[in-house]
Amino acid sequence: MKIAFVHNLQRSKDEAEAEFDTPEVVEAISQGIQACGHTVDLVDMTRDGAWIDRLLNLKPDLIFNTAEGFTGVGRESYAPLVFEQLGLPFVGSGSYSCFLTLDKYLTKQVVLKHGVMVPAGVFVSRIEELSNLESDLEFPVFVKPNFEGSSKGISKESKCNDKEELHRVVESLLSRFPEGLLVESYIEGKDITVPFVAGIGKEGVLSPVEYVGPASPDGWIYDYELKNSQDDLVGVRCPAEITQKQADQVTRSMAKAVRALGVVDMGRADFRVTPNGDVYFIELNALPSLQPGAGLFEASSRHGLNYSQTLGQIITAAGSRLDLKTRKLPLRHSHKRKPNVALVYNMKRKTHHDEDYEAEAEFDSPTTIKALLSALQTTGFPVFGIEAKRDLAQRLVEDEIDIVFNIAEGGGGRSREAQVPALCDLMGVEHTGSDATCLALTLDKAVTCRLVEAEGILTPKSAVVDGKKIPKIQGMSFPIIVKPNYEGTSKGIYSSSVVNNQAELEAAFLKLQKDYSGQVLIQEYIQGREMTVGVLGGDRPKVLRPLEIVFKESAGEMPVYTFEYKQLDEQLDNEYLKMECPAKISQDEWKKIRKFSLKCFRVLGCRDFARIDFRMNDKGVYFIEVNPLPGLSPGFSDLTIMAEKQGIEYPKLIQSILRPAIRRWRKRVSLYG
Repeated sequence: MKIAFVHNLQRSKDEAEAEFDTPEVVEAISQGIQACGHTVDLVDMTRDGAWIDRLLNLKPDLIFNTAEGFTGVGRESYAPLVFEQLGLPFVGSGSYSCFLTLDKYLTKQVVLKHGVMVPAGVFVSRIEELSNLESDLEFPVFVKPNFEGSSKGISKESKCNDKEELHRVVESLLSRFPEGLLVESYIEGKDITVPFVAGIGKEGVLSPVEYVGPASPDGWIYDYELKNSQDDLVGVRCPAEITQKQADQVTRSMAKAVRALGVVDMGRADFRVTPNGDVYFIELNALPSLQPGAGLFEASSRHGLNYSQTLGQIITAAGSRLDLKTRKLPLRHSHKRKPNVALVYNMKRKTHHDEDYEAEAEFDSPTTIKALLSALQTTGFPVFGIEAKRDLAQRLVEDEIDIVFNIAEGGGGRSREAQVPALCDLMGVEHTGSDATCLALTLDKAVTCRLVEAEGILTPKSAVVDGKKIPKIQGMSFPIIVKPNYEGTSKGIYSSSVVNNQAELEAAFLKLQKDYSGQVLIQEYIQGREMTVGVLGGDRPKVLRPLEIVFKESAGEMPVYTFEYKQLDEQLDNEYLKMECPAKISQDEWKKIRKFSLKCFRVLGCRDFARIDFRMNDKGVYFIEVNPLPGLSPGFSDLTIMAEKQGIEYPKLIQSILRPAIRRWRKRVSLYG
């Protein structure tokens, strides 16, 4: 195969490039891949984006990715996101898994829910937060940057034995890593790393490897200096000197973590095994070190594989997962003919009066589906209507569908909106709208806000609460809004969701715990004007003039666009609110909203169309949330209203959403057909 090796080349010993590949490692990986019979083209990721043009010109069969990205809490997802958007097959985990695993705190919350034990810990982004957290901490604690690898920010001082040490270390690290720190219980024990290579061992989990460091009376810490300047003082022992029972527990925990985090092809996770035999998950690296002699290769050698053969197995695993041998589309797919288009939907059958109406609140009514089918038929293409049921894959094959116009919300789980796009990708069917990664990511309001905030856009201060533990305000001020973290259509948002004190917060939280499962998001309530903005288009997205939700006095002093208000017989002007489009804003305000909308659209990986909600006051424009799968009910949905007010008739709006997907389909069949 023709393989493009995408990487970041380390050109200096600066901390900013600590995670990059040295010239020696790049050469070793390149030669290792060639020894497997493949040709290799080196593609060094550059800040100017020229590497993307080089990648497109190379037209590789497969990309071997080790690129770490440059800046921001989502940097490791940068390269996979580009590959996904360009439709290029690549080795390793996707953008969502790379983003998730770089967030140590969030990763721990995910694996904890899957039965993997983790140290008790908290996320800290401001020194003031410590005063509210210290009562929950038991010393000693360990402090490290939440979004860094290669032990960056970790030193012998990271282990804090009292409050004075903790404040000093946190203040020092926040000045260097303002994105946030992880403060967690220090786990005394052995440092164990467990490699993952799909297709080797049991579920790809290899033998546990033990790091052996310099002797110290107080124990040793695998800090930045040891990892990057004094690595000759640290050795690896494989298999690790732990009991068989402990090894089995570590292996089971690793398998759970890999599945929970969506890691594929390769990876590495670190654990601590205590003197009592308890096993704690520490972190997972979806882009593990591939330096010769690394723990991954020590473990693979126990399965009879040398360095080159291990790299070859990683490539084989990716090829099998991607089914590269059958990537070419059937001969019937000629880019010169008209594509078969299917509207894939979930139909709403319940009315406002049904007790369980909320379960279908995000689905589309028969009226909307009929309007969409009619608009799609104006293209002159063969159009099919297919409900997103268990036989969807079979229907796509039977009707020979080329392009799915996707409005399906899915059912069950935090990634439900990603179900149809993921199925389309698996089957080689093009689809409108954002891809599975974007839809899974943006349904998580808290994660979305973190990504947007990293781009310099204001977001409300927030916290995510798991389980049944009553939330406490930490680093935030009342009033607070309480809402489900994984719901849309304002589900779970009521007039009582905005609270002014701890008692009201507990009542609102308990109501959500009763009505919904999953995480609860608490955010500072942003007083101000509420705007929603539509974005349309492919390579050059267009921002529609904002629509303002104007609240009337009867909506209260701290109004929100609640689930109840959205169900008032679909009235756009009622006793609580009215829609004003375009919003009456100044030219400077419009420029700022337009700029932020495009930035959000791009950084979150949105495609074709989306709707973004903001609140605006004298402090600035605050991002609230994004909907990359917004409603398309003619004359009622926010996006269709904005388009109509800008002179875009409903059929033209639907055609503009479909058009980029047609271009992608034609490009795909011309390349592979």
